[in-house]
Amino acid sequence: MRFFVSFSILLSLGTVTIHCKKQTLEYSVLLEAIPKPNIFFQKEGKGKRGTVIGIEPYVNQFSYATEESLYLSLKEYFQMAKDNEVIFVDRSVVILPEYIGTWLVVTAEDQSIFVSGTILEAIEQLVKHNLGSFLWYYLFSNSYASDHLKETLFRMKAWQMSDRYQSIFSRLALEYRVAILAGSIVLPHPKVVEGKITPTDGPLENVSFYFHPDGRVDEKIVRKLFPIADEKEFLLEGKTDENPTFRTPLGKLYTMVCADSWFPEVYKELTHSEAEILAVPSFVSPADAWQTKWKGYSGYANPKDVVTKDIGTITEKTAWKKYSMLGRLKDPNVKLGINVFFRGELWDLSASGDAFFQWMGKPVNNLVKDQKIQGRLYAFYL
Repeated sequence: MRFFVSFSILLSLGTVTIHCKKQTLEYSVLLEAIPKPNIFFQKEGKGKRGTVIGIEPYVNQFSYATEESLYLSLKEYFQMAKDNEVIFVDRSVVILPEYIGTWLVVTAEDQSIFVSGTILEAIEQLVKHNLGSFLWYYLFSNSYASDHLKETLFRMKAWQMSDRYQSIFSRLALEYRVAILAGSIVLPHPKVVEGKITPTDGPLENVSFYFHPDGRVDEKIVRKLFPIADEKEFLLEGKTDENPTFRTPLGKLYTMVCADSWFPEVYKELTHSEAEILAVPSFVSPADAWQTKWKGYSGYANPKDVVTKDIGTITEKTAWKKYSMLGRLKDPNVKLGINVFFRGELWDLSASGDAFFQWMGKPVNNLVKDQKIQGRLYAFYL
């Protein structure tokens, strides 16, 4: 989750070179640079009612260079699901990870951004190639965050991000006739106006959208309720009692975005929703995060049921098992809980994590054995 770099000086405006024309990556170069990962496939159950499919696509910064490159990077997993006959027309729901849409902030930008060695360098290039827009938003747009630099970057690209995000996931939903919970994306207090995701001049939020099998985006929006400490510098938290459910072909779907799944009060709302499916799109970083010692809750007080001696003792992975979905989901009405993670290498950032599942009241083992297998695809029959 800690993928935004903290820095004291983003750039010295006096030495910035203003680039008049963006040089985008050649298509042949882009196709070569996009990951071509081995994909692990796990299937649980059987039947004809329908499936819930969790996808953990492996991506890099080149996956986000164009709208088409991200579409192609994701399409590979949808096609694999279809080829393995786990997609049911109008009766499958696909779950994607947190922040899958956020990196669209760099889409259609200069090639220098994508060949940068670090996120910091990429951000500097992004500002240089959009200096006029950046300065206008920095000086004149509404600000709600302590980190105004990050806030400005997302605000100045919000319309392009939302348009491309909706275009990609509407296209995939319609092409494969599946419903999609499209992970999440950072946007300024968005609304859905006449079927279009519409950013406003409000505060930045980490939000998730649901796309119907006919490509329509649902008007209801999931907003992350408990952003961690780093995120709270530029993201507004949502309201627990306003978290919506979606009517899917397989029952009502409730969403907890990443850290939300660690808080007992969110499970009370889950019970009130009478949902049958729980989706938890997540993001953890760096690649060895699972092996590090758990530091306790980030940005909020530890709930009363947290065992104090666990902090600094158990691993991050063990903490996820104990205090997130697997440890807290007790609602017998929920037939499936599925927690998927963002995976990939973006500049000097590595994101990992292993999916968790609870099916018919019991945990299901993630059968991935070889951590070198990068992309993952999981299908559950309901």
